Amino acid sequence: MAPNILLPPWSLLLLLVLLLRVVSSSCKSDSEILLDFKKSLGNNGALSSWNTKTTPCSGNKENWVGILCEEKGNVWGLKLEDMGLSGAIDVESLKDLPALRTISLMNNNLDGSLSSLKKLGALKSAYLSNNKFFGEIESNAFDGMHSLKKLHLANNEFTGLIPLSLTILPKLIELNLEGNKFHGEIPDFKQGILKSLNVSDNDLQGPIPPSLTKMNASSFSGNELLCGTPLEACPSESKLPVGTVIVLIVAVGVALAAIAAVFIILGRCCQKSSSSSSQKNTGTTDHPQVSKGRSDELDKMEQGGGGGSSSPENSTTSKKAENSGKLTFLKEDPNQFELGDLLKASAEVLGSGCFGSSYKAALVTGNTVVVKRFRQMNNVGREEFQEHMRRLGRLRHPNLLPILAFYYRKEEKLLVSSYVDNVSLAVYLHGISFLLLASLFKIKSFIY
Repeated sequence: MAPNILLPPWSLLLLLVLLLRVVSSSCKSDSEILLDFKKSLGNNGALSSWNTKTTPCSGNKENWVGILCEEKGNVWGLKLEDMGLSGAIDVESLKDLPALRTISLMNNNLDGSLSSLKKLGALKSAYLSNNKFFGEIESNAFDGMHSLKKLHLANNEFTGLIPLSLTILPKLIELNLEGNKFHGEIPDFKQGILKSLNVSDNDLQGPIPPSLTKMNASSFSGNELLCGTPLEACPSESKLPVGTVIVLIVAVGVALAAIAAVFIILGRCCQKSSSSSSQKNTGTTDHPQVSKGRSDELDKMEQGGGGGSSSPENSTTSKKAENSGKLTFLKEDPNQFELGDLLKASAEVLGSGCFGSSYKAALVTGNTVVVKRFRQMNNVGREEFQEHMRRLGRLRHPNLLPILAFYYRKEEKLLVSSYVDNVSLAVYLHGISFLLLASLFKIKSFIY
């Protein structure tokens, strides 16, 4: 048998007061609720008509500015646009309006987050564009808003991902999110009833979901990393399975390692080949020596002629060289020069590679050119060589040195190009990283 518990009289009185407060709070009039909402807003002078002298509605007639009334005299909407209002939305107050179905607070200075908007579960439309709302919107921020048809959040400062709870709203037909800072991929709206969407001018990326491909392209503009219909097609690599991507990365790494090994081997082979060829042809060491501003190899060019010496022997040889052939220029140039001028120019070695050496030649006219001497191409015919040179001469690119002229002889082939002062072509093409890589692999033939 349960014992009898007697409560003191004062406790019964306290319990009664609490019950009365609960009942009274749940029975607030629309006027009281809206006045509480007004208190949460800054710069609310535009709402001076909101006072206790009148009620918000007289039937379907509005007595307060910005109030929308239904026939029974209940407030079913707020339209407080362009009023300079500030502060956060007091959702706790508005949730007690039983007939509230739409709010429009566009073009104000309202801020804060929308984390509690789902408490207004009966809303059919919410127009909150052109304010200062900020922060991430939680993924479940719109859970339970099954009546929501139109949501406008454009031109605020929202960040983070587009909330997934929007994609499962069964009646949503309009969604405006443009002009924010949403990032990540656009979620798939599987309900398929969305008629109007605008997510332009955000930081979204990835493919556009299939359910949205019929939207206008302008709905997605201003997101540089978005792709797919109705925008440009996504790269095929984006559709590769993760496993395939990993395999490709590993394969590329192995290929790079193999290429590096080949560079090392070729570098050593070229050094040996250049050394033996130099010893056979000139009887000197494997690197041509520069004396008094000219290279020994360049001095011996063209039947042993060239150089700037004034001795009778060199003069005779230079004349033979001039008579044995001439330079072929690839474009009209008022500063054209003869082969003899080139052979008489002072020269210095710029580099030595597998196919020959490169020289800086200073002409008596004041021009400076680069001469690439090919000594390992004796099996190339005249017509083939000339056609290849003409193709090179037609190439035009800011990072490509223009080819000025070429010279062909069975045992001697020259390529003349412009000279870039104080730097190599490799620096212009590849930057410092290429020079470091070349140094690592000991490649000595990449300059000119």
